[in-house]
This record gives sequence, C-alpha cells and structure tokens, in this order.
Amino acid sequence: MSTGKAMRNLWKVGALSAVFGAVLGMGGCSDFQAAYEGCQDAGRCGPQASGDGGSDAGDAGDGGEVVEPEPACEIVSATDEPDPEALDLNCDGVDGMADAGYFVDPVRGKDSDDGTQRAPVQTLHKALELIQTAGSGRTHIYLGVGTYNEPETVVTTPVSLHGGYRWNGPGDRYWSRFKTTTPTLVDGGTPAFTVRTATATGVLLDNVQIVAADAIEVGGPSIALRVLEQANVRLQDVQVEAGLGGPGRPGEAAGTAASGTDGGAGKNGGVNTRVGGEGGGATCVGMSAYKGGPGGSGYERKGGDPGDAGEPDTRGGDGGPQTANTCSPTAMYCTCNSADGLAGVRGADGDAGSDADGGSGPGELRDGSWRANQTGANGQPGHSGRGGGGGGGGGSCNLPPAADQVASGGGGGGGGGGGCGGLGGEGGGGGGASIAVLVIDSQVAFEGSTILRTRGGGAGGPGGEGGVGGQGGAGGSGGTANRVVSGDAGTNTTEYTSVSGAGGNGGPGGNGGNGGRGGGGGGGPSVAVWCQNAQGTVNPAPTLQPGLGGAGGQAVGGIAGVVGESRASVGCNFLPASP
Repeated sequence: MSTGKAMRNLWKVGALSAVFGAVLGMGGCSDFQAAYEGCQDAGRCGPQASGDGGSDAGDAGDGGEVVEPEPACEIVSATDEPDPEALDLNCDGVDGMADAGYFVDPVRGKDSDDGTQRAPVQTLHKALELIQTAGSGRTHIYLGVGTYNEPETVVTTPVSLHGGYRWNGPGDRYWSRFKTTTPTLVDGGTPAFTVRTATATGVLLDNVQIVAADAIEVGGPSIALRVLEQANVRLQDVQVEAGLGGPGRPGEAAGTAASGTDGGAGKNGGVNTRVGGEGGGATCVGMSAYKGGPGGSGYERKGGDPGDAGEPDTRGGDGGPQTANTCSPTAMYCTCNSADGLAGVRGADGDAGSDADGGSGPGELRDGSWRANQTGANGQPGHSGRGGGGGGGGGSCNLPPAADQVASGGGGGGGGGGGCGGLGGEGGGGGGASIAVLVIDSQVAFEGSTILRTRGGGAGGPGGEGGVGGQGGAGGSGGTANRVVSGDAGTNTTEYTSVSGAGGNGGPGGNGGNGGRGGGGGGGPSVAVWCQNAQGTVNPAPTLQPGLGGAGGQAVGGIAGVVGESRASVGCNFLPASP
C-alpha cells in the first residue's frame, strides 16, 4: 500500500470501529520468527532480485561471527525501497538505497564514524543527529539487529527507520536483512520513543520493536511510543510494549490531635469568698475547640454557686446549700456542718470522622503525556470532645451575727477542656498508566503485522490512617472544706463552730474522635492505544494486547481504590485503508 493511499483514509475520533474490534481477541507474533519463516517458505528471503536466497552461512552467528559473502546480484531497478522480501533491487549491497541513509550497528559500530555501509555508527541517537546536522539529505536509517539501550528517543525530523539488518563486519558493504530472528529492539526509558512535529513529510517505523521501561516515578506512566502533533506517521510490522505503570503514592497518616488542658483547682475553704477554678481549653486546627466550665464559688453564710456548663452543653455541678446551725439546750455552743458542692459532669467524647471513598477513573492526558488524578479522598476529621462541667462551690452555715467568723465553702474545680478531633488520613495516589501508543493531535497508519501490548497499570497507593483524637483534660479538684470556731465579741460565752462544704471536682473533658481513613488510590489504566484528536488508518488492524489494570490502593479498615481499566483503545476509531 502506498503512503498516499494510506493517508487518504483517516481515523475519526469516536467509538472503536468494527474492523478494529474484530481483532482484539486474536493473538499475534511475539517476534519476527513467523515473518522470517514465511519469507523462507515463499522463497523470497535474501538480498537479491533473482529469488535466490543467497548463502545462509551467517545464520549460525547472529552476532556476525561468521562472514556471509555478498551474493550475486542482478540490477532490476535504479531505485530500491526496503521491502518485506528484503530484495536488493539496485545491487548496492543493502535492501534499500545505501546512499540515502545512515547505517547503525549496536555492537560493532562507532559513533565517531560517518554512518556509511562500511563505517556504521553505534547508536540510534547519533544517526538521528547526523540527519539533523550533516546536511546530507539522507532520511533513512538502517538499523542492525540487537538492542539499543538508549534514553528516550525523540524524532523531530522526517525519517524512515528500518530494522532487521545485519552487518558482516568492518570493510564489508553487504548488509543482509531478515536473515536472523534477533529483533531490532529499542529499549528505552519511559517514555521510550517520541515522534513530535516532524513536518508533513512523515516518519516511518519499519520492523522495529520499542519497549518502555517500568515506571519508577510514583504514579508515573510507562509509555512506549508517543506521537504528538505529527502528520503522516506509519508503523509497519512494529511491536510496541509499555512497561508497568508506577505505584501510587501512599497517603500520609494523620498524627495524634492536641489534648484538652486540665481544669484549674478551686480555692480551699476559709473565710470570705473562695473562687472556683478556671475551665480548661484546647487549641484545635480546623475545627471547634470546647472549653470546660469554671467551678462555682464558695461563700460564708450562704450556699455555693453551681459550676458553669462546659462547652457546648455539659452540665456543671450544683453548689452546696446553706445549712442551719444547731445549738445546745443551754445555748453554750452552736454547730453547723455544711454540704459539699457536686462534681461537674464529664464532657461527651467527639464522634469519629468518616472513612473516605477510594479513587477511580482513567487519569488524564495533559502536556503531551498521561497524568494520574484518581487520588483517594481524604478522611473526614473527627469531632472535638465536649468540655467538662465545672464543680459546684461548697455550702456554708447560717450562723447569727454573734459568730464573728464563719467558714466559707471551697471553690469548685474547673471542668477539663475537650480533646481535639483527629485529622483525616490522606487519600492514596493513583497508580500510573501503561500505554503502548499515545497519539495526540496526529495522524498514524498501522500496517502489516503490528502488535501493541502493555504489561499493566500500577497499583493505587494505600490510604493513610486517620489521626487519633486528643485526650480530654482532667477536671480540676474542688477546694477543701474548712472549720472555724468563733464566739460573741461581748459577754456572751457561746461558742460557734462552723464546718463548710468542699467544692465539687470539675468534670473531665471528653476525648476527641479519631479521624477517618483516607481512601485508597485508584489503579492505573492499561491501554494498548490511546487517542486524542487523532486520525489514521489500519491495513490490517493491529493486534492489541492490553495487560491488567492496576489494583486499587488498600486502606486498612477503610475504602479501597477502584481497579484500573484494561482497554484495547481509548478515543480511537480505526478505518481500513483503501486497497
């Protein structure tokens, strides 16, 4: 099929077409063995036009240890484009136009050489550099079999890459093709290979394998081939394999929240007013903090005050009442024992925060790549504990004025402050995608026996544990009781003994509720080909072999993320090329 015919049939963005869907369940070649054997069976292998397969003496040494003599050749055509039969139509020692390209041998080539038949360079990067800078007009690269362990290859100029060649060694111009099943393997990083804005002249990838590394970056994608803003890219008998997507980021666990402070102690009973203790408090981040109620005051000759309520609604203790005196029959002495104030009520514990939902979704395309956004939600914070009620003030005696001193009740203890609620755990990050071919704003034609596969999406990150709620503050102790003995300042010899009531203890503050667990991150998607605003053709449809989607991130006791999708394609609709 000619390039012109191929490019007259374009992809249209939309649902997957029937011709494409029909091949999804079919297997395909995992290497070039089937193509080589088919070529042998048909008698078409070899670099000459006569149909003679040429010498097979080099087959035993795929690394080039055995020199294969250049076979006899009959010129059939002045021009020679690389073809599936590996025919040398113009007898220049190679299937293709020798003077139109650069030669690369990953084992015996040298980047200090000029890239000709007899002096190939060693790296694909060097050959691309020569095309861009040498000004020779050559636009073909003939790649020797073997592995090209190079960082991401970026093509920004029109070029045709042809794999499957084998060089016979220094000083020899003869390059056989398809005489070995050793692949031409571009083993890159992630992404491994990018074609970007290489003009409308186009880029051809022919009989090469492109393999991306497993993603190491947290939540990062493994993308084998990206085609960005490029018209007329052809993939012919190409195998493309993406590695595993990176694991999602684990959610951070929240720490223990701040505790409430203790309530203050009430003043001990004595004479005159005895004040209650201050209520405790708390400093909480992003939520309400509840103070304890102050303790009630104790007085002389009357009952104590009740303790104040803790925030927002914890009841304080009642004050001790005023108590009447009891005198002897001869009125020689009078006594009075007052009641204690009651303790404040303990503040209620705060409710725990809710566990968050796990992450889900396919991620998003942004800035020419894929980005994870299937992050689990953060857990809800727990609620703060309520403040404890203040203790009531102690009671005092109702003695006549003749008693010049009367014991005053002890002050009530302040209620403890409520503990702060624990913060929610952080949601886990989404797992990275595994994408064999990513096509954005471009036109691509799939031809021949092309296979696109992925190893699988990355697992989502686990959700973080929620924070532990802070402890409520202790209630302050009530002031102690007091005993006072006094008499008439005049001639009266009556003895007055008064015993006051002790102040009630403040109620402790409630504990803060624990924070909710963060949701697990969603698993990364695994997609053979992903398109955005893409067009193209198939002749025939490629074999698509997506791996599994990444597992959803776990959250111990919480909500796990959703398993990533495994899909043959996203956003692509392939139409058959015109015959």
